[in-house]
Amino acid sequence: MFSGLSFRKKIILGQIISFIILIAILFPLIERFAARLVRDSLIESTSDLKDRLQKAGTEEELIQSLKRQEYYSFFRMSLINDKGLVIYDTHMGRLLGPQFQPYYHVEHNEVKEALRTGVGYVISKSDTFGGKFAYVAETFPFQGKTYVLRTAFPYEEVLDLTGHFKLGVLIYSFVVLLFFNILIWLIISRFTQPIRSIISAITPYQQGEQAELPEIILPKTTGPKDEFQRLASAFNSLSARIQKQINDLRTERNEKEAILESLGEGVIAVNEKMEVLYINFIACKMLGLTRRNVIGHTLKGDGDKIHHELLQKCQTLLTRSQQQGNILTDSLAFGKERKTYIDLIAAPKAHGMGAIIVLQDKTSHYRVLEMGKDFVANASHELRTPITIIKGYAETLHDMPELKPHQVAEITEKIGRSCVRMEALVNNLLRLADIENITDSRFLDCNLIPLIENSIHMVKSVHSEALIEFDRSIDQIQLKADSGLLELAITNILENAVKYSDPPAKIRISVAIEDEDAIIEIADKGRGIPADDLPYIFERFYRVDKTHSRRLGGAGLGLSIVKTIISKHDGTITATSELGKGATFRIVLPLRHHNRF
Repeated sequence: MFSGLSFRKKIILGQIISFIILIAILFPLIERFAARLVRDSLIESTSDLKDRLQKAGTEEELIQSLKRQEYYSFFRMSLINDKGLVIYDTHMGRLLGPQFQPYYHVEHNEVKEALRTGVGYVISKSDTFGGKFAYVAETFPFQGKTYVLRTAFPYEEVLDLTGHFKLGVLIYSFVVLLFFNILIWLIISRFTQPIRSIISAITPYQQGEQAELPEIILPKTTGPKDEFQRLASAFNSLSARIQKQINDLRTERNEKEAILESLGEGVIAVNEKMEVLYINFIACKMLGLTRRNVIGHTLKGDGDKIHHELLQKCQTLLTRSQQQGNILTDSLAFGKERKTYIDLIAAPKAHGMGAIIVLQDKTSHYRVLEMGKDFVANASHELRTPITIIKGYAETLHDMPELKPHQVAEITEKIGRSCVRMEALVNNLLRLADIENITDSRFLDCNLIPLIENSIHMVKSVHSEALIEFDRSIDQIQLKADSGLLELAITNILENAVKYSDPPAKIRISVAIEDEDAIIEIADKGRGIPADDLPYIFERFYRVDKTHSRRLGGAGLGLSIVKTIISKHDGTITATSELGKGATFRIVLPLRHHNRF
């Protein structure tokens, strides 16, 4: 009943209920008190009349004095002498005539009581009038004798007086209660104003309308030594400490999330109910999930983009890790032509509060191993062929000394070509190792325009039929570079464009300056690069068309060397291509290197 009411309303309602209970308890007492009050009033009026009668000198004067008081206040008055005879009655005289009958005191209890105690009071039915009356009898001495004055008052009027008194008491009590409650309301309002100020200050935070706990400022009427002011100060201090801890936790959480987001691995944290507490971007990308649809829910999802097999692995590993309380690992490989390798590591959190799983994409690691194997196989094949040729022709020269000179010349020429092929392969490997260990002292001021022109002349000297267009609107672009390596990178791209184009190769080179960068674009109209191969063309040992590359003498190192050279110059290289329409390589070189000048 009281739970939904404010403190002030509870106080007022409590006062009203207490008043009702008090009135219910006191009402019978009030009624008795009212009856006693009316009785005392009638007795007092009778006593006043008696005092007036005592002033008479004779009994006749006594009767005449009573006659003069006939309509004083009572309905009926009687005077009884010491012999018990009614010497006067306001009504009996009219009813029975001037001759009165003896009025014995033994017939009326109030007279008996008056003769015994001096005053008698009785409520009884009147045989004469047929109604109830309140009778008062009181003795008084007169001329050495004891007389009794008896008065009667209608009981209905007594009840009316009692009722008016009770009504007056109720009205008075209600007025007092109303005044008291208003006074209590004002006092409580005054005393609870600081509490209301505290509640109104923290309510917006409680309802989520404010992100931080506000400072509580009490009215100026609240002194510094007031308990509420001390409470507000303690609350403000506590709020400041809590807010500081919240900020520290938020900062720590943001730092941890930033670290987890920066990782190359997917991270998922769940509670004991397998509800996702945290999932980073990489994990969402791996599983095909959306973070807002996963946080706070179990690890599941529907749709074409969901990787159901990997998702099932995560669910199983997280569940088993919590059940066993141990770190568990698993792996998954999927894909046909290009396989993706995922390693999963699940660890339970302390006190059975859930588990964490890490998804590591080991595809590049396995691809490097595969490319290494391919490189070893390719290098073995590339070296085996010229070695076999050299060995075969050497044995021929040894076993057949009678060969004609032109046959010997032909054999030695093939041996020489095989040696050149082996030398080129070894030189590429040595060059790649050299680029990896380049020093800053080799970076000197150079002009990019002549460097590109040298690369064009070098390629055209070998492939004279190639059509290379150099679109330049700038005569000079100065930057810090190893001119030999940079020229080698551009030359390699041009040679690739010629190799993978139907003759005559059509190549267009453009240069420009954007902000603080030099931009070089080399576009050809050759065969193009398949979309599946495009992300991997700069990786070592990777070849798009292994048969064609082997026929042309490639080992998958050319573009890897180009990217390494550009990276050493703090630049970037990207490629776009459309199969059958050619490819475009875009090189961005900073004019100023932050680590060099």
